[in-house]
Amino acid sequence: MIDIKSIWANQAPSKEVIVKTRIEEILQFSCFAATDNRTRNHIFIFETSNDAKIPDFKNFKFRGVLIHVFDFDGSKELDIYLLDNQLKDIFCLFIENIIEVISKCTTENEALIEISNVILKWKKLFDKISFQGLSSEMQKGLIGELLTFNTLIDEDYSLEKLLDSWTGPEYHDKDFLFDGIGVEVKLTSSKVPKVKISSERQLDGQNLTNLFLLLYIGEEVKDKGFSLNSLVEQIRLKIKFNQNCLGSFNEKLILVGYFDEDIEHYNKQFAFRERKIYDIVTDFPKLTSFDLPVGLFDTTYSIELSSIEKYSLDSKSIIELIN
Repeated sequence: MIDIKSIWANQAPSKEVIVKTRIEEILQFSCFAATDNRTRNHIFIFETSNDAKIPDFKNFKFRGVLIHVFDFDGSKELDIYLLDNQLKDIFCLFIENIIEVISKCTTENEALIEISNVILKWKKLFDKISFQGLSSEMQKGLIGELLTFNTLIDEDYSLEKLLDSWTGPEYHDKDFLFDGIGVEVKLTSSKVPKVKISSERQLDGQNLTNLFLLLYIGEEVKDKGFSLNSLVEQIRLKIKFNQNCLGSFNEKLILVGYFDEDIEHYNKQFAFRERKIYDIVTDFPKLTSFDLPVGLFDTTYSIELSSIEKYSLDSKSIIELIN
C-alpha cells in the first residue's frame, strides 16, 4: 500500500506555491501528492487529457474537503484539497482509497468514474464521523463490535477475513457481513430488559441468507471492568504480529471516529453479564422499510427482550453461526 502520509510529510517548504510529488506507483496516470506552501494544506492532483470526461465537481465541497476541476490548454486537472489540517489522518485514508481503485484502471475515463464513486462514498463518511469524541451511544456500539471482533480472534477466525467482514466502521446497515450472513451487534446496560434498534435497515435481512442479532448485556461498574480503551489495546496486542492487519484495524477505528488523543473520554467501565444470539427470521418483531408508510424513514425503536426469547439460539460460538 502507498503511504501517502509519508509523501506529504517529506515535502519540505520551498519558494514554489505548490510542491508536487509524482506518485510513481501509478504508472498509467499522472497523479501527484502536493502541498500548498501558503497554508501547508495537502492536495491530491489527477491530471488528464483534454478529452477526458471529468464528472461535474465544480466547487464541490464537504466537511474539510474541496474538489476543484481546472481546464488548461490541452489538459485538465482534478484537484482534491484538504481544507482542515485537523482531518489529516482521515484525508490520507480517503486518498489512499482513491489510489487503490485507480491503480486497477486502464483508461482515464474509467479512473475518473472510480474516483467519483470513492468521493461520494467518503463524503458520507466525512459527514458522519465525529471529530469531537464519540457519544455514549456510539461508544456502546463500538464496544459491542469490538467484543465480537475480539471473540472471533480467540476462535481463530482468519484475521484478514475478519477485517474485511467488519463493515460497521464504513456505516453499512449491518456491523458484520460474512459471505451473505449478516450480524448486527448491540450492547445494552439498561436496567430495563430491552434492545434499541436505530434504523429500519438494521434488522432487514433482504439479500442475506441469514441475519443474526448479537446482544451483549452488561452493567456500568466503577472498577475491575472493561472499557472501550481496554478493548482497543487488547485487540492491538493480539494482532501486532501482523502490521498490515494492525494498520487496517487502526484505520477502521479512525473511520468510526475513535482517535487516540481522545482516550481520556473512553474510560467508562462495564461488567459483562450475558451474551445472547437471536435469529432474525420473518416473524421476528421488527420494523423494515417495507413495514413503514410512505415518507417515513430513519426509525428508532426498542424491543422488549422477553418478547423475542423464542428466537434465541443456543450456539456458544459465533463461528458456528457464520459457517
